[in-house]
Amino acid sequence: MAFALVLAGCTIQQRPGGGPPQKQLRDVLTRNEIMSSTASELDLFQAIRSLRPNLLSGPPGVRSPVSSASMPIAVFVDRVRQAGFETLRALPASVVEEVRYLDPTASQNEFGPSVSGGALLVKLVKPSPDTPSPPL
Repeated sequence: MAFALVLAGCTIQQRPGGGPPQKQLRDVLTRNEIMSSTASELDLFQAIRSLRPNLLSGPPGVRSPVSSASMPIAVFVDRVRQAGFETLRALPASVVEEVRYLDPTASQNEFGPSVSGGALLVKLVKPSPDTPSPPL
């Protein structure tokens, strides 16, 4: 039974080139996934919509229509709160290390009651000393 619960939250994806399968978490989008797809050429919003659309709406059944209208999903880039999904449209997907969704309970525990609609945590790739940072 516990094994079935673990599998319900993730899928197994075959690696490009026939390597061993890797676990793909439902609430996480990784750089490897982005870069191994055509989404690497898109902005982050389009990449998420293409590869992991559930991140933009949260898990089904967790948020009520009232909370989703009054408390949208908060967006954080490198732990700094942003204006919203518009920020995702301004970021090239190729500069992202990871996007992680926090459900409403986890987001409140992490950031307080002002983030009660859930949160998207975007972690950018650390630039090398000679690479300019992307604009936010």
